[in-house]
Amino acid sequence: MTNNKQQTTNNQQLAAKVLEDPLLLRSLSEQVYELMLLDLEQQLERSRTYRRRF
Repeated sequence: MTNNKQQTTNNQQLAAKVLEDPLLLRSLSEQVYELMLLDLEQQLERSRTYRRRF
Protein backbone atom coordinates (compact mmCIF):
# COMPACT_ATOMS: atom_id res chain seq x y z
CA MET A 1 0.00 0.00 0.00
CA THR A 2 2.87 2.40 0.75
CA ASN A 3 4.28 1.97 -2.76
CA ASN A 4 0.90 2.89 -4.22
CA LYS A 5 0.71 6.03 -2.06
CA GLN A 6 4.23 7.01 -3.10
CA GLN A 7 3.36 6.54 -6.77
CA THR A 8 0.24 8.68 -6.32
CA THR A 9 2.32 11.41 -4.68
CA ASN A 10 4.88 11.25 -7.49
CA ASN A 11 2.13 11.49 -10.10
CA GLN A 12 0.60 14.49 -8.35
CA GLN A 13 3.95 16.27 -8.22
CA LEU A 14 4.58 15.57 -11.89
CA ALA A 15 1.10 16.79 -12.84
CA ALA A 16 1.70 20.02 -10.91
CA LYS A 17 4.99 20.58 -12.79
CA VAL A 18 3.31 19.97 -16.14
CA LEU A 19 0.52 22.42 -15.34
CA GLU A 20 3.06 25.09 -14.40
CA ASP A 21 5.09 24.75 -17.64
CA PRO A 22 3.20 25.71 -20.83
CA LEU A 23 5.74 24.05 -23.14
CA LEU A 24 5.68 20.83 -21.17
CA LEU A 25 1.88 20.89 -21.12
CA ARG A 26 1.78 21.38 -24.89
CA SER A 27 4.24 18.55 -25.45
CA LEU A 28 2.23 16.21 -23.25
CA SER A 29 -0.99 17.24 -24.99
CA GLU A 30 0.51 16.51 -28.40
CA GLN A 31 1.70 13.09 -27.27
CA VAL A 32 -1.72 12.22 -25.85
CA TYR A 33 -3.37 13.40 -29.08
CA GLU A 34 -1.05 11.20 -31.18
CA LEU A 35 -1.80 8.19 -28.98
CA MET A 36 -5.53 8.81 -29.28
CA LEU A 37 -5.27 9.01 -33.08
CA LEU A 38 -3.33 5.76 -33.16
CA ASP A 39 -5.91 4.08 -30.94
CA LEU A 40 -8.74 5.33 -33.15
CA GLU A 41 -7.01 4.00 -36.27
CA GLN A 42 -6.55 0.61 -34.61
CA GLN A 43 -10.20 0.51 -33.55
CA LEU A 44 -11.33 1.33 -37.09
CA GLU A 45 -9.09 -1.38 -38.51
CA ARG A 46 -10.46 -3.96 -36.06
CA SER A 47 -13.98 -2.87 -36.94
CA ARG A 48 -13.33 -3.32 -40.67
CA THR A 49 -11.78 -6.73 -40.07
CA TYR A 50 -14.72 -7.83 -37.94
CA ARG A 51 -17.26 -6.76 -40.58
CA ARG A 52 -15.48 -8.73 -43.31
CA ARG A 53 -15.98 -11.98 -41.42
CA PHE A 54 -19.76 -11.80 -41.58
